[in-house]
Amino acid sequence: MMDHKAALRYVLRLLARREYCAAQLRAKLLQRGAAEQTADAVICELSEQGLISDERFAESFLRARQQRGEALWLAVRKAEALGVDARALERVRKRMEDMQSSLDVCRRLLATRDPQGLRHVDEKIWQRHARFLRGKGHDMASIMQALKEHGEDS
Repeated sequence: MMDHKAALRYVLRLLARREYCAAQLRAKLLQRGAAEQTADAVICELSEQGLISDERFAESFLRARQQRGEALWLAVRKAEALGVDARALERVRKRMEDMQSSLDVCRRLLATRDPQGLRHVDEKIWQRHARFLRGKGHDMASIMQALKEHGEDS
């Protein structure tokens, strides 16, 4: 069994590398053999000190996913699956919605993937781009608009 001091050191080592949500840290502590009361006490203590923040984790996670071209709604679902607090996630989602639209992300991805506009040369390339963007969670209206604009720019 892991005592409170060892659990605290373990969590601090994890947090030194990157952000984690409280649910992830709790699961890691339980996996390492900490008692549920110890895990909860450590999480509570570090949350009160501001060292653990689901909102900060959510912002970091959603931003990283969006930079990879993922749609915001899909990134939110993935964060929910990790156990991020729903209220914190909703606050971050609302802030990030205003920052960049799905269409803007589609345009950026297309400019990176197909700078020469080759999708007009071959329908298979066009379909591949559409499938790629759909796999990133973007809606078909944004995908079609971006593909149309991308072809006109080329």
